[in-house]
Amino acid sequence: MQNILLATMITLLCACGWQLRDAQVVPQSIGSLHIATQLADRDFVSELTRALDVYGVEVVASAAAADYSVVIVDFRQNRFVGTLNASGRVAEFQLNEDVDFLIANAIGTPLTSLFTASVERNYEIEERDLLSSENEERLIKREMRQEIVRQILNRLKVLPNQSDVAEASEASQRETAETPEPIEQ
Repeated sequence: MQNILLATMITLLCACGWQLRDAQVVPQSIGSLHIATQLADRDFVSELTRALDVYGVEVVASAAAADYSVVIVDFRQNRFVGTLNASGRVAEFQLNEDVDFLIANAIGTPLTSLFTASVERNYEIEERDLLSSENEERLIKREMRQEIVRQILNRLKVLPNQSDVAEASEASQRETAETPEPIEQ
């Protein structure tokens, strides 16, 4: 009885369009993708590759073999003193991460202008337990990378559907073939 009730509940939820948060962030029709970067921060590239894999996007090593390329132009990480305590020691740090990127098609033509995905977080320093403060900073940096990746994935949502691009190209070729050439006098 419980299995029938559970199956009915799942069917109803799917039928009404409900989905888990962040589900279907990247369209399935995106095809393959290449990540072009000269970054030293491989953690970010790994995080982006893993997220694309989760959404079923094939990440390829060559831009020539990809339908699209995400070109990472710049990656910046900054750490600033946020506040000082009464004794003049650091009480809070501010972390910033910015990634400049654009999306290009298979032949390298940019489809988007240069975007900047950015995240800012603050965290407090616990003077009596510096190890926990370091662990908190590592955790916050990982969450910041994940947020930057989400922002990039959201930009991929607006890419034209591969089948729409192919149809538009075919229609353009048909119009060119059907248009009579002007007669010179």
